[in-house]
Amino acid sequence: MAVVTISRQFGAGGRTLAENLCERFGFRLVDAYVVDELARKAKVSPDWLSSVEREASSTFLGLLSDLVSSGLFYRSPSVPEEQSEKKKYLALLNRIMTSMANEGGYVLLGRGSQFALKNHRKAFHVLLVAEHEHRAKFLIEHYGLSRYDAEAMIKERERRRGAIATNLFQHDLDDSNLYHVVLNTSRIHLEWAVDAVSDLLKRFMEEEAG
Repeated sequence: MAVVTISRQFGAGGRTLAENLCERFGFRLVDAYVVDELARKAKVSPDWLSSVEREASSTFLGLLSDLVSSGLFYRSPSVPEEQSEKKKYLALLNRIMTSMANEGGYVLLGRGSQFALKNHRKAFHVLLVAEHEHRAKFLIEHYGLSRYDAEAMIKERERRRGAIATNLFQHDLDDSNLYHVVLNTSRIHLEWAVDAVSDLLKRFMEEEAG
């Protein structure tokens, strides 16, 4: 049985894809909240990462997403304690995600699962992207947000995602080379994306089993 990692631009439908895959295959969903709860139970605090995400909402890091997409990274000076927490957190990510991949039957949403399981033979990596306007409409239609709130949320989440990319993984999360499949949900229906990933995942598991 495989494990699926999903990375997504906010509003591209990543959680919807994850929930549909779990329903179709009987997999269990693991998101950032679950991972951070596991970290706290293991006495590895993700609080420093939360502060990095909050910092990304400041004016100083307002262009972070653009820098990430262009391959240029902002790196803030790190104190030894932060570096130690970062190493412990990354080691925990690798440990718990590798354990889940070995068992199979999980959909991992975000938190760098595509890096932790980059070379794992049972891991199938997916990236969802979409144009900004499509993502705003998706949030308005699916979550009842106002246009203002949808725009603000996309902006904030992009900055947070960029902050994680630069401070934790130091890699562009939208690098297509990291994934088995990249789908643009502003060009295809999300239902098609779910069907496409499901079909590819079935073939992936058949090949892995064989």
